[in-house]
Amino acid sequence: MFIFAHVFCGALIGLAFWHLANDRRALPLCILGAILPDLIDKSLAMIFPGILGSGRTFVHSLVFVAIVFLVAIFLWQYRHTLLGIAFTCAILSHQILDAMWTELSAWFYPFLGPFPTFMFPDFIGYYFWLGIFSLSEWVFAGASLLIIWAWYMGMQEHRVPFITIRRETYARFSVAILLGVMGVYLFFFGLAAIFHAFFAPTYDPVTDIMAAIIALYGMIVLMKWQSFPSLD
Repeated sequence: MFIFAHVFCGALIGLAFWHLANDRRALPLCILGAILPDLIDKSLAMIFPGILGSGRTFVHSLVFVAIVFLVAIFLWQYRHTLLGIAFTCAILSHQILDAMWTELSAWFYPFLGPFPTFMFPDFIGYYFWLGIFSLSEWVFAGASLLIIWAWYMGMQEHRVPFITIRRETYARFSVAILLGVMGVYLFFFGLAAIFHAFFAPTYDPVTDIMAAIIALYGMIVLMKWQSFPSLD
């Protein structure tokens, strides 16, 4: 998946742990975890294209998740915080959304051999234009920004008087409806195994279904909130 699909999934995980741990830091931390594999691995691919050119290497592996999880257990044991667990879940969500089970040598590295050696000549340009022409990315970007804005505005020192609960509700329901329409559309395209869906023309049917699940869950979350600041 592209960047904003990962960002939105991370935001949803962050919201869950925000409520579970009563710690608002879970939201930005989970968003970071959800995009960390691409931030690191694609940077390494540009630096070492002949060795790590696939862009799905160390941080896309289950070994990396296991290491982070061990650190998370340590934090839970000695700091009594769920933030490490939240971060681990966000990283794992990225790997699942990237369907890493289709690239087993990378996912189970180093147990199934070396990383794939194929490479893209222009990571930035390649993924930038694919994302630009994917309507799902625009929807996920808007929904992500809405959640991040709500998180930021939920802090008393950042409240803006003219942003009323009514306006917040209107924004939430508008984005929720768009997520719902896209989710239903992608879900049926995925079930029918039809390629080149309108919202995500480059996704395969399995990825369509995963994107649909994220969108529909996001719709439920947005419609369930009474007011963003109530998350405090």
